Amino acid sequence: MGKRQESALETRQKLIDAVKKLSEIKAYYEMSIDDITQMAGVAKGTFYTYFRRKEDIISVIAYEDFDKTLEKISDDSIDIKDRIARFLNDSVHIIENNSLQIAQQWYRSVTSPLNGDTLGMDKIKYDRSFIENCLQCAVDNGTLKEDTPVSSLSLQIVSAYYGAVVLWCMSDGKISQTELVNDFGRDSLSGIINAYRR
Repeated sequence: MGKRQESALETRQKLIDAVKKLSEIKAYYEMSIDDITQMAGVAKGTFYTYFRRKEDIISVIAYEDFDKTLEKISDDSIDIKDRIARFLNDSVHIIENNSLQIAQQWYRSVTSPLNGDTLGMDKIKYDRSFIENCLQCAVDNGTLKEDTPVSSLSLQIVSAYYGAVVLWCMSDGKISQTELVNDFGRDSLSGIINAYRR
């Protein structure tokens, strides 16, 4: 990678980090592009080199750490229930670490998307695809029965996960998404998976 590419990546990351820092002191809807570029130490026009609007940074923040999580739990030898539970637990920790403000803005932007914005559906597909792949691997290696309804189960699991995130956002952090996901992993997920074990 050349110096120009490295510099571009550094500038883009400065903008992302600026939104994360600002979200600790200011509501997302109160942030302006000027606030972001000032915090990042770049010219306002630079923002538009990397992003069309503020919501695009939320998308990047949402995916940034999830890819790292998937790498950590890509080992097919981990028990299927433990693998999915770890993905869900790591995911809510990422969301919490990125702040309630960012999660709430993400929630707003996916429930009221701008024209052509697929951010919400893209994230659901991302999460669901990982869970489906885990389940399918468990079917293929004989851990789960051949008639396991992989698609249906992945949707149930994703629904529980998103329900926890939404409750956390709606309650302004008073309802713990971590506790909800931990309870789901301990209680419900075990039942879902065990119903299809060989």
